[in-house]
Amino acid sequence: MTGKEVVAGLDVGTSSMVAVVARVADPERVAGVGWCPSLGMRKGIVIDLEGVAQAVRRAVEMAQEATGCRIGTVCVGFSGHGVNVLTRHADITIGHGGKITTGDVADLIQILRQVEVPAGRRVLQVVPVEFMIDGVPRRDNPVGRTGSKLSLEARVVTVDSQIVDQLVTAVEAAGLRVVEVVLNPLVVAQGVLSTVERELGAALVDLGGGTTAVTVFKGGTLVDMTVIPVGGEHITSDLAIGVRTSLDAAEKVKREIGLLPQEAVFVELPSMGGLASRRASLATIRQIIESRVLEILDLIKQNIDRLARGKALPGGVILAGGGSCLKGLPDLASRVLQLPVRVATTEPDWQAARFLARHMAAWVARRENYRLAVAAGEFRFEPRGVRQIFAHLRRSYPHGSGTDG
Repeated sequence: MTGKEVVAGLDVGTSSMVAVVARVADPERVAGVGWCPSLGMRKGIVIDLEGVAQAVRRAVEMAQEATGCRIGTVCVGFSGHGVNVLTRHADITIGHGGKITTGDVADLIQILRQVEVPAGRRVLQVVPVEFMIDGVPRRDNPVGRTGSKLSLEARVVTVDSQIVDQLVTAVEAAGLRVVEVVLNPLVVAQGVLSTVERELGAALVDLGGGTTAVTVFKGGTLVDMTVIPVGGEHITSDLAIGVRTSLDAAEKVKREIGLLPQEAVFVELPSMGGLASRRASLATIRQIIESRVLEILDLIKQNIDRLARGKALPGGVILAGGGSCLKGLPDLASRVLQLPVRVATTEPDWQAARFLARHMAAWVARRENYRLAVAAGEFRFEPRGVRQIFAHLRRSYPHGSGTDG
């Protein structure tokens, strides 16, 4: 394989950096995975640029070793700390009886990307909710339809500009070019939520190391989302302090025991200094884990209720991320949240990075289609045709071309 034949997704998390490489021709099949414990991250925010760059570099090197090809560009995903979702509308005139093109839709998206947001924030993604042609709502793709005015209602997802800038700077310091920064919860939702769940109403709960993202869908589209600054690492930390053991040992016993009843009474754990082992009560371990999990679930329930805005969610709750692996969690979550709960089964520890790679493969395909369209003369060099080309360039190179000219 060559670098042009593969794409890479990079999940920059609080507890780990994960790089996944996939073939452009077959993005569903993972070609290689690289993993490294996180450095320089806290609650989804970069606090040490060099530390993050070092961890990213190691994760990417592992992925390169697994695939035998060099990775130069990545699609970067993060938890979305400080995310805010706005509902906005935009419309454009097509002309009497005109046929709607992909360029018209791109123009609408670009208008919404340029909506006014508070100082220090930027639009990261625009998620279409509903198109209207001459005032008539349409849930399907409007391209090819005729009308005089095309309108769009969308969710405009904004984030703290400084958080994204620091993230990009750290990844670029690792020798990589960032083609796009996206929110992990939205990318994961595309891969793990069914069409029925999206339509009926469902909440995706992405349980990370330092954060938990709650994203609500209804009517086939995004309703709202938020990020709670608590995650699996807090359970591990509580356990390490409670039974006076190392973080590594606490993490291991958390994964092995979880919330399930145990036949044994005690377990041997290393002391904090690691010089000797000591016995710890399994009942105490389970109680510590359950106490923190109940606290997290209570926060999740409060946020689901707030984000759903009184709407029922028959599709239930889908748990994703590394924290979803906790044994016994689905049953307890269902009781607390009072909703059906299932766990997304796709490799939770590198789930997001895999979907990021798939997202980048789609980006490469779109870019190639635009190049072919230009080569074939399908763009009209009138004002709209020129806007189409520049809109494509902005999407293809959101952080600049990397040249000095």
